[in-house]
Amino acid sequence: MSAFGKCEGGGRRSASRTTAPLMALVTTLNESLSAIAVDVSATGARLRGGGLPKAGADCFINLDGVIAFGTVVRADGDERGVAFDPPLDKSDERRLRQMIARAAGLPPEVRAAYDDWTLGIAR
Repeated sequence: MSAFGKCEGGGRRSASRTTAPLMALVTTLNESLSAIAVDVSATGARLRGGGLPKAGADCFINLDGVIAFGTVVRADGDERGVAFDPPLDKSDERRLRQMIARAAGLPPEVRAAYDDWTLGIAR
């Protein structure tokens, strides 16, 4: 799926999205899975990963310590659209934007090591 939502205005979405990618931990009542947050806004996120919850599932999304409750509203292949309820507050949104900006210049192997550390895989 090449276009999950519009990053620029003109669509139905009122919250601007920031292209991530960030590692995400998706937790349901039954399991915890790692995923990539492809883009994030105050009202939701687009996630990519194997075995993610189906449409209608409630979950918690942990993006490097920013935790949001949400519902999977779209499922297409290995991508999911999650709507946050309630939306992220301004400080969490600002923190995510800063993390994305800092991570943008890192080499892939350093990003991977950082993501492993964030998810608790590397200790």
